[in-house]
Amino acid sequence: MELFQLRYFVKLAEVLHFTQAAEACFVSQSGLSQQIKKLEEELGLPLFLRIGKKVQLTEAGSVFLDHARRVLDNVERGVQAVDDLNDLIGGELRIGVTYIFGLLVLPVVELFAQQYPNLKMIVEYGATEPLQNKLLQNELDMVLVISNNEMDTTMHKIPLFTSKLVMAVSKKNELAQHSSFPFKKLHKMRLILPSHGFNSREFLDDLFSKNGIQPKISIELNAIHALLQLVENSNWATIVTEKALKGWDNLQAIELTGVTTERKSYIITIENEYQKKAIGLFIDAFRNLIAT
Repeated sequence: MELFQLRYFVKLAEVLHFTQAAEACFVSQSGLSQQIKKLEEELGLPLFLRIGKKVQLTEAGSVFLDHARRVLDNVERGVQAVDDLNDLIGGELRIGVTYIFGLLVLPVVELFAQQYPNLKMIVEYGATEPLQNKLLQNELDMVLVISNNEMDTTMHKIPLFTSKLVMAVSKKNELAQHSSFPFKKLHKMRLILPSHGFNSREFLDDLFSKNGIQPKISIELNAIHALLQLVENSNWATIVTEKALKGWDNLQAIELTGVTTERKSYIITIENEYQKKAIGLFIDAFRNLIAT
């Protein structure tokens, strides 16, 4: 049994398509099929059901998948550990960030790219829950999120800062004259809000429900940059985390009164016996940045 066979198997199990798996592994389809067949012969059981062009994992395949992923993960950690012993910061650092960290994280990413030329930085933007799931599946090394939800016990939370929800409007909007706005009057506003799936939207919906408010939501967007751009060029209002407004000089943040909107932010990693050296260096650099 070879490591490359395990890589072929895991990729095929993920995409369930021989052609796509072969392309992802930079091998011919016949070559990938041949290696999967050899793996099945060695194990003595079929790993996939082949029904026409469709591919499905067998029960044996599902069981073997967890072990194959664990083997590949352990090999990757071993290589990384040896590199770290040689003070070589290389490999990949995969970071998941929610939208409020969009501009906050970029200076550290740029610094690392310059300081560690052998390190490949991969930054993925998304909503909190999908990013945490990718962390659990070892598809990310760390995630930066704002969340009040309970987390998996294998996750390690490193506190960053506290941020609150605010109403944001264009500085040309007459509401920009106000420093605060009662939360209970939001039912009178026509709002643009982040789509369901964003942690801030779930938190906001909970506040609406607890305060008996039925908001007038005219537009929902799952792209925060586009949402803020709409608000910047119109008389719309939105409710976002105050940190999301960094760099948006034409938007005015207005405090929401009558409710508590503060939430804590974290860097989240997985508790492992060995952790990439680049993870610790990035965490220290980012915490130093936000402290200044």
